[in-house]
Amino acid sequence: MLQISPNFEKFNGWKKQCLTSLCLPRHWRLKKCNNGRAMWQKRRRPLRWLFSGGRFLQLAFALFFLLIFLTIFVTFSSKRSIDLNIPWNGRHSLRSSAEIRSQQNAAGDGNLAPSKCCECGGGGSKGWRSHFVPAETEARVFQSVRREHIELLGKLDEAQAKLDAIDKKIPEREAELAKLELRVEELQLLRKEYSDSRSVRVQLPHFPLMRRAKKGAEDRKSEIAEQQQFEDNHFDFSRCSITDPSMPLFVYPLNTPTSSLLATHFHRQFVSGQHIASITTTPARACLFVAIIDQQNGTNAGTLPFNRFGTTEGRNHLVLDLHGRLGAVDQQRQHLGSAVLITPRSDHSTIRSGHFVFPLHLDVPVPSADRWRTFPALLPVMRKYFVSLVTNPALLNERQLNDLAELKKSLDSSQDAHLIDLECPLGNNSSPFPSDHFCYAAEDRLRMGRQSLFTILFPELPFFQQLFYESLATGSIPVVCSHRAPFPFGRLIDWRLATVRILPDRFPELHFILRAIPSADLIELKRKGRFFFEHFLADTKVVVHAILSAMRVLLQLPGGEQPEPETVPLYSSNSSSTFPSFVSTFIKPPYDDEYLGPIELPLESLSYVHNFTALSLYSDQIWNHFPMAIGTSPRFLPFAHFLPSDAEFGEDTAFGMRPILPGSGQEFALALGGNRPREQFTVIILAYNREQVLLNTLERLNNLPHLNRVIVVWNDVNRLPSIPAWPRLHVPVLFINGTRNSLNNRFIPYKEIETEAIFSMDDDMDIKQFEIVFAFRVWREHRDRIVGFPARFHARFGDDNFYNSNHTCQYSMILTGAAFIHKFYLHAYTYHMPAIIRLTVDEWMNCEDLAMNFLVAHLTRKAPIKTTSKWTLRCPSCPEMLSNDETHFVERHQCIRFFTRVYGYNPLVFSQFRADSVLFKTRVPQNHQKCFRYV
Repeated sequence: MLQISPNFEKFNGWKKQCLTSLCLPRHWRLKKCNNGRAMWQKRRRPLRWLFSGGRFLQLAFALFFLLIFLTIFVTFSSKRSIDLNIPWNGRHSLRSSAEIRSQQNAAGDGNLAPSKCCECGGGGSKGWRSHFVPAETEARVFQSVRREHIELLGKLDEAQAKLDAIDKKIPEREAELAKLELRVEELQLLRKEYSDSRSVRVQLPHFPLMRRAKKGAEDRKSEIAEQQQFEDNHFDFSRCSITDPSMPLFVYPLNTPTSSLLATHFHRQFVSGQHIASITTTPARACLFVAIIDQQNGTNAGTLPFNRFGTTEGRNHLVLDLHGRLGAVDQQRQHLGSAVLITPRSDHSTIRSGHFVFPLHLDVPVPSADRWRTFPALLPVMRKYFVSLVTNPALLNERQLNDLAELKKSLDSSQDAHLIDLECPLGNNSSPFPSDHFCYAAEDRLRMGRQSLFTILFPELPFFQQLFYESLATGSIPVVCSHRAPFPFGRLIDWRLATVRILPDRFPELHFILRAIPSADLIELKRKGRFFFEHFLADTKVVVHAILSAMRVLLQLPGGEQPEPETVPLYSSNSSSTFPSFVSTFIKPPYDDEYLGPIELPLESLSYVHNFTALSLYSDQIWNHFPMAIGTSPRFLPFAHFLPSDAEFGEDTAFGMRPILPGSGQEFALALGGNRPREQFTVIILAYNREQVLLNTLERLNNLPHLNRVIVVWNDVNRLPSIPAWPRLHVPVLFINGTRNSLNNRFIPYKEIETEAIFSMDDDMDIKQFEIVFAFRVWREHRDRIVGFPARFHARFGDDNFYNSNHTCQYSMILTGAAFIHKFYLHAYTYHMPAIIRLTVDEWMNCEDLAMNFLVAHLTRKAPIKTTSKWTLRCPSCPEMLSNDETHFVERHQCIRFFTRVYGYNPLVFSQFRADSVLFKTRVPQNHQKCFRYV
């Protein structure tokens, strides 16, 4: 190795340079050699001509010496590689040791001998090999390289063997690939053939038999006027004033010894009034008269004493033709006069007879708590038969028979199973009218309906109403071959949501149309069909309820108040059930001193403001989505329309509005804003045997903005609270005796609830005020949903659904232990939800929150909304909790499965987001504030 000392000294005009281990040529003239240092004279410059020359000469000379240096370096490196026995052949490949030794012998020692070097201080000289590479090191390196070479050769042999084996398998694999490609082609052809066999050809619709003559303007006007006069002549509106919304009802008595059981049940339901009409025994005060025609007891239209009660020509009369006999006999029909006829017959002879007809199937069972067991589940979607039709060919015309024959061919070619029987035997029917004969018995028809996805119905048949009833009862989707079919309550119920209507001219395209309906739409059609059936057609109770509700809409007569149970005060007090004894000294902690809004006097929500618009503007929404509100004037509506944003500043619309001024958090807290007038909410606390926990919860509600009142439902019926005094809040606190220990008491629509918004909470819920206020603001924008804090979800493991409270990224329920609910849903829960669910809640003392989530999701088909990041609300100081029971979660699993069977499907809807304030986790300038400090 060459090392040059960087030390330079000037001595006697000479420049001295230290050299270590430097091998110099022998022809160099050394001035001095002492301990590895060499010196030469500076004044002697043999290359003076080089320094005096130009830069071009210097550059050429430098390049010349650089070329010589590179040549020497390459020669030196190749010699050194040969001495070290490195197998280098110039082409970057390995050579055998024999080739290396043969090359060394051919080259000779003299060719590989290095030049001598003077070694200062030692006086002697050694060979270059002995100085740099000892023999032992050379041998060791040689053996190491040889071993690596042998290993590489072995690996190369193994790789070559594998490569040879793979090369031998390539032809075999190529043959297998060719076979697979052929198989794929065959399967594609089979798939295409199967798809072609399952596909449905689109047939051309029928041509009209003859062009219809266009009606003139005068004809249309006269027709409309005649229809309007026809409706007006049926009622004497002076008997039904809006000042008396009770709609007095007079029910004709039955001939009890000879009355049928069906007539007796209907008479009993009408006499009850069902909170829709008041019953009167004075015909002069009656608004409506109800007469039940039962052929089994000999009652007929000629025996009705219309004129006796001052209602000439049968005005204001409802005539129930239980068996459809009046529509088939003209002599009976002529006695009806202007009476409204409710009959199961829907043939053209009845509809065009000049009477106001309600086509409705009346041979229905009595109410039963187990009615839900007879309904089939919505899933699976597909059934044994794709479509079914069972009828007698004598009841169809030639064109319908030809269409059905073509439909059968199309179904057979596409391999869609069907049950189209045009030669069915007649059932056991004692009717004297041959056209009223049915195919098969009722039990057989219901069994066929449960096996069919679609049921084809022709409205021209006289028993259309009964077949339509049976189709809905079995969960089969009715396919009605007409757009003018006389549906039950057709003016109020949008049967397009539950049926498939098709024009007779498009019957050749029916198969293609039915096959084009996706599964989600099929499920919704089945769901709506069962929904309408349960609320309007299922039994005598809902039928009478729907008839009286429809008469209110027809008479434009608002309903009465919704039923609200009377409360029993917990404490004896002259003024109310409020029992304050001291002023609360509760002081907010420093972290909870955020200003959330002004403390205002209690303000009740405007009630019964939709009495008349519920008959028109909201009629479609009520009858088709919230039928529990028909027949009465709802106190509040969760789907009521809101004002536009500029209405906050209008002269006639600004009353009660609290607009938010421009700014950020400070201006936001001063007003509620939104698109609705200011409002408040009521807190309902369900308490049992934990007085101190309840007292702490009440103290935390003190000075809560937008709070109207607090209602405490005490469920411990065996004793009164042991605390002698409760905290006085800034709003009234009412204590109600639950009368029985039931979790359903949480959702009773007490008359003392004067607001639309209800914050349902348990007595052990430790919730901050800013969280409640924020959740209230969110609920005001989503009034038809449950808005709250603890979120839960249902998950499927194996073949069953399970209740789950683990942290997850989606939820389907909000526990009502801390949630906002609209009061409308309290009415639906208490009076219209299947009674078996409330009985289950009382039996298991569990699942009332799950029942409310199922109900709201079933009515709205919307998911609840979770607010803030709070997932679980714990109460370490609570001595007793229902959730601590070992069977608590097991019962909740069973509740989800049982409620699913009752509704026929699981209505819970998943949600994957939560609500936080607008500026949450947003950096705001120093002169601005966030909407809320912590949420």
